[in-house]
Formats: sequence, structure tokens, C-alpha cells
Amino acid sequence: MTTTRTPAPDDRPATTTPPDRYRGLGALALAAGVVLTVTACGSLAASLSERGDGHTKAFAYATGAQGKADDALPGWVPDDAEDVRGVFRTTGDEAILTMTADEGDLPACDAVTAEEPLGPRPQRGDLRPEDYRTEATLRASWWTAGQEREATRMCGAWWIGTHDGEVFAFTPELRAVEIEDQPDPA
Repeated sequence: MTTTRTPAPDDRPATTTPPDRYRGLGALALAAGVVLTVTACGSLAASLSERGDGHTKAFAYATGAQGKADDALPGWVPDDAEDVRGVFRTTGDEAILTMTADEGDLPACDAVTAEEPLGPRPQRGDLRPEDYRTEATLRASWWTAGQEREATRMCGAWWIGTHDGEVFAFTPELRAVEIEDQPDPA
């Protein structure tokens, strides 16, 4: 014969707060949530800022050497280039940049000719030139619309040329990347 024990009657209604030992766990969980929220604020704010500006970031360096020391510029940028400014898309491949530099300090790379016209040069994976756009979609106050088509040489994926005494460069964007609204050009 099996007997079952009936729990001792409890005078508390079924909707009361948990026993004291559970209150401590609740307070600990709340404190952990506050710590996570406070420590994540910096990255959350940065993420929201990035989303608000169309997933683009701008940069500026006094010299090419400074930008290369930060791994922000390609190796072909002359160390003595000045007033180096750029914008890049954090969710894709496109970048635009400008600088003051002697054209003679730029690498020869590949000259643009009728036989070797401007065109995307995929740098990774199974990508093909037709997977890329050939028009700049990034904006900056110092970038003239269509300027990328004036490039006279290509260094890897970069289209490079001069305009009004300034050196400019562009890397094309993948067609698959969504082009979002961007802030007013800086």
C-alpha cells in the first residue's frame, strides 16, 4: 500500500512573493542586467550612430604615414601625402578618398587604356567584375559626382586619378550591398 504525504497547510495565498532565498537571486539578476546595460551603452550608441549615417564612416589624417600607421590607408598612399580624407562603407567594399600629393609619388600601377579600361577587380572569393557597381555611391563635399570615371591608373581594386590638383581614389561597391541614405556630405 502506497501512502502519499499531504504537504502541511500553508497560510500564504498562491500569489505571494517567493521565499526570501529567491529574492536575493532576483536582486542579483537585476544588478547583472544593470551592469550589462551600462557597459553596452558605448557599443550600442556607436551602432546606432552608424545605422543613422547609412553605415558609412569618415576619416582624416594629416599625412599618409599617420593613416598607414593606423592601418586605415592602402600601402600605395605616399607617406608624405597631406590632408588625407576618406569615407568608406562599413557593410561593403566601397571607399572614396582624396589627398594632396605629388602625382610622381604615386605608384605606376596599371595605366588605364582602351585595352585595359577601368573596371572592378575583385580581390576575394568567387566574385566577378559584373558583381560590382562602377559608379560611386558614397558622398562627400570634396567628391565630385562621376569623379571615379576620371581615374587614370588602377592599383589593385583602387581607381586613382587627379582632379583640380588633388589625388583621388575609389573602390567599387558590390551590387548586392544595399545603398542606404547617408548624412549630408562632410
